[in-house]
Amino acid sequence: MSGAVGVTDFETLVPASVVSREDLVRWAGLEAGALDEILPAPRVSVFDADTPDWRYAAQVAAAVIERQALDIERIGWVIYCGSGVWDAPFWSPAAKVASELGLAHAHCFEVVNFCNAGATGLSIARDKVAARPGRVAMVIICDRLSRVIDRSDAQSRALFNFGDSATALLVGADRPLLTLRGDEMRTDPSWSDMYQGQLRGGRTLVRKHYERRGLKQRYIDAFVELLGLCLAGAALAIDQLRYLLINQGDRDVHESLLRTLDLPAERSVFNYELDGHLGGGDNWIALRQLMRAGRLRRGDIVAMATSAMGFSWGMSLLEVSQ
Repeated sequence: MSGAVGVTDFETLVPASVVSREDLVRWAGLEAGALDEILPAPRVSVFDADTPDWRYAAQVAAAVIERQALDIERIGWVIYCGSGVWDAPFWSPAAKVASELGLAHAHCFEVVNFCNAGATGLSIARDKVAARPGRVAMVIICDRLSRVIDRSDAQSRALFNFGDSATALLVGADRPLLTLRGDEMRTDPSWSDMYQGQLRGGRTLVRKHYERRGLKQRYIDAFVELLGLCLAGAALAIDQLRYLLINQGDRDVHESLLRTLDLPAERSVFNYELDGHLGGGDNWIALRQLMRAGRLRRGDIVAMATSAMGFSWGMSLLEVSQ
């Protein structure tokens, strides 16, 4: 055991099914080009309608277990992270995944913090594993965000870039690939009622309840504050940061944050032209791209900025350890 806790391995899944931008425009009765800024990509990836979310979650978790040749009795926790809109109400997707994978010795539970849930789950897993370093945790980030959007409602078009993905993180103390150097989270509850879900025809659909100016600046201020706290806690300077990754929900916020921090675009990843906002998987998809392209080396520091309804913000610092 190395003593340092972090992500030993991870797997991401982007589904093959898509919804085109043209269809989104047509279904909502919008004019051509109305979604070009919200969804620069020609399509958004979505889970297949006939496949339950938990199967995608089990698939990515199984891939990590197989690749690591992991003794599944070492898995002490299965932490399923997302929006809380699961395949069924009053039900545990974490337990369902554990059942599918034969994990009979794990505590299975959910973390609901929307697109910040994965970062929160990773933080919880780090603390659990640090207390019992012989065990490992499986953190699953899985959401069918496309399901909670009313595509016929033009007033919901700011959310038409919502898509689906699944990610599994194996968290342990045995030679982690990515050491979690620190994290910080904050919520500004004064925004808590801006968006709410409503039950319509057996579905939970998100509705915007009121307009309020200043959310973009609140995002930037929160991220700057949290990054500063993370760097200070890890005794690092911002010029030691190799990459800053952020949920792909709003390109304007992304670019404004980089300008505020005086970071060039080359020190981040922009996938807006490729796909929509794939929930809490965005940053892990981007990190996988960096690794496959050979753009990361041992000792590099990567910051992951996350955000969620509520509104909540998170910042996680990861060091490439292998």
